[in-house]
Amino acid sequence: MTGTDTPRPTRRPLAGAGLGPAELLEWLGDGVGVRANMVTSADGRATIGGRVGDLTGQADQALLVALRSWCDVLLVGAGTVRAEGYGVIDVPEEARAIRTARGQADRPVFAITSASLDLDPDLPAFAAAGPQNRPWVVTVPGADPERRARLEPYARVLEVAAGPDGRPSPAAVVAGLRQAGLPRVLSEGGPTMLAHLVGADQIDELFLTVSPKLVGGEGLRILHGPAYEEPRELRLLDVLGAGDEVFLRYAVGAGPDSGSGSGSGAERA
Repeated sequence: MTGTDTPRPTRRPLAGAGLGPAELLEWLGDGVGVRANMVTSADGRATIGGRVGDLTGQADQALLVALRSWCDVLLVGAGTVRAEGYGVIDVPEEARAIRTARGQADRPVFAITSASLDLDPDLPAFAAAGPQNRPWVVTVPGADPERRARLEPYARVLEVAAGPDGRPSPAAVVAGLRQAGLPRVLSEGGPTMLAHLVGADQIDELFLTVSPKLVGGEGLRILHGPAYEEPRELRLLDVLGAGDEVFLRYAVGAGPDSGSGSGSGAERA
């Protein structure tokens, strides 16, 4: 490689007009696929005190809302639901109008993966949801029948094939949601579930917020699981900035090439 072939750092312009909900949705596009949205401190921590909340800022929350507004289903692991206190998933009225024009439901389905079905119906995700907004629980055949019977009045249970570890197979989860008419999948983790999705090559795009904080100590990173035999490559699609926060949009592995980042999003068939 000659000197002229060596990539050189380039400053990306982070100034300009702010993106509101409609502009963020246009930037995200309406393509189908699987996206992940995570936040990390500058030193690689995914939580503070076991929770994500202290890492996020107002701009990160705006991006989170935009991604939820894009998706048909928000997919989260059971441990994250218990830790973060998820309630009913809603989107702004402006986003609902855009979703309706795109042929989507006015709000995304909330889906929780759990092999054990160790989920309390008193959790806000269940207790605060009316009949029209019941979350889905994605589990495996043969899951605890007593726990299933306890959840069924509050959730729609979807069975998919188990992987070698007994958890719902990531590929089967994505396929099952797609077959149910939910082709735009957003995962907010947690780190264990995201590690499985990435390891199974089920993530098309990763949206990663770098929080301007140094946490120190030891704790979770955005992926928590065994090391992959081969690292998954990322391709930077776009960068946004707001104050001291930086938002990175990556294609994962052989994910889509969205050029400037204003394309139609992931395109998993």
